[in-house]
Parts: sequence; C-alpha cells; structure tokens
Amino acid sequence: MKRGDILGIRPRLLYVSNIRGNNVDIFNLSNPENPTHVREFGDIGELSAPSGFMVTDDILYVANAGDNSVEIYDISSPIFPRHVKKFGEPGELTNPNALAIAGNALYVTNLIPDTIEIYDITDPINPIHFDRFGEGELNGPNGFVILGDLLYVSNSGNQTITIYNISDPFHPDHIKAFGDATQLSNPIGLAISGNTMYVANFQFGFASTVTMYDMTDPLNPAFVRRFDSGGLSGPTEIAVIDDLLYVVNLNNGTVSIFDLADPRDPEPVMVFGGGELNTPFGLIQVI
Repeated sequence: MKRGDILGIRPRLLYVSNIRGNNVDIFNLSNPENPTHVREFGDIGELSAPSGFMVTDDILYVANAGDNSVEIYDISSPIFPRHVKKFGEPGELTNPNALAIAGNALYVTNLIPDTIEIYDITDPINPIHFDRFGEGELNGPNGFVILGDLLYVSNSGNQTITIYNISDPFHPDHIKAFGDATQLSNPIGLAISGNTMYVANFQFGFASTVTMYDMTDPLNPAFVRRFDSGGLSGPTEIAVIDDLLYVVNLNNGTVSIFDLADPRDPEPVMVFGGGELNTPFGLIQVI
C-alpha cells in the first residue's frame, strides 16, 4: 500500500497553490461539496510563487512564476508528494503561470513575452524544450483549457481568448481570437462543462465575475452572461469537478464552489480555505 492511501484506496484530493506561501495546500474531496484540509507541501527553496498545475500519471508539474521554472513532483503517494527536480533553462520561461498537456506536449504560458513554450514529456521527469509559439497572437497569456483538438488560451492583456488547432500537439495552428472588453476583464482561468465555457475575470471592469460562453460551435463561442455570486474575489484558476465549479479567489484566500446542475445558472454551494490559503492561484484535482 502506498503511503497516504487508505485501506488500499487512493484518496481523491484537490491541490491549491499559494503564491505568497510558496507552497501547496491539499484538501480531501471525499465529499466534493465540503473539502477538508489535509496538509501542505513544498519545502523552502522548492517552490517560488507557484501558480498553475498539470498532472500526467503520477507526475505533477507546478509552474513557478517567481523563478521562471517548472517544478516536478512524484505523486504516487498523493498526500505526500516527493520533490524530483525543476526545469526551465535561462531564457525559456518568463513568469510562467498556466500549464496544459496534449499528448506528449506540455504547454507553459509566458505571461510577459506573450508566448507559450512547448516541452516534450515523452520522458515525464526529463522534459525537453521543443519550441515556442504565440508571438504576435497572444497578449498576457494566463490560462488554458483543451476541448478535443482545440486549445483555448486566455489573454489577460487584451480581454480575449485565442484558439489553436492542436491536432498536431507539437505544431499548434492559430485559428482566431474571440471576446472583447464588453465580455471579459483581465481573464485568467478557463474551464468547460458540456457546452459551456467558464472564464474567470480577475480585475478591472468586470472584476470578480465569471463569464459564460455557449460552446455548441467550438470555433465560434457565443457570449451568454456573467455571474458574480458565491463570494468571488479576484478569481484566478477554475476547474470543473463532477457537476461542481471550483473558483480560486486570490484576493480573500479562499475557493468558491458552485453547483452546475443548471450549467447556465451556477448556484453557490460554499466557500472554503479561509485561514489555510495564502494568496492562492492554481488548483487541480488529483485522483
């Protein structure tokens, strides 16, 4: 039995990164509507303003916005992640925030130079830098979501979302951008449930709201509306788990949960993490 497993059953967990705490908090999702705090991880010198996550098998990647790197952990025992190494050579990453995986390609956003790095993770613990894309197409890329062969990238700098065809994950093909300042405001996190996309609006005009798009036509998302209930306060990364939407609130150090029984009318369930989180940014479910 792996350490951290209970009666041989791997626990269902939620990881939440803390930018100022330079660590990650672990919550138990046995009851997804009422997560309970388990512990935190990230020793001194490992994490630096950790933001986005991505998981492949038993490997966890964590973007370090503070030192322009990505940290690797072995999460075969998910309650007790084991630090492996960090990667990102000088000049490759600049303020990395969001991570996504398509096939053997790992995408990492560069917030400042408005680009995305591609790493080959055929060997998950030894990523190899492959290429960079997005020059002239992105503006403050800060969030990802993948739907089939399409990659959506939020542009926090110009209130849009850019779409790429990633049928060849190592050679993304730019398609178009959608959204504008009447719909989005410093967008960061993206998530999709069924035919609905959710976009976290961090600050400025529509601060502390979530925008919804109809994704019936994935190449032409249609604006639906925004909502601002459930204690939203500087929302950053978001995730759909089962029929629930989790939204990280950087400003007040919490995570809001919404019931998506009606995807176009999310109902607040609860807010958790107060007193445990320290300027949270990213989150990911680990099973």
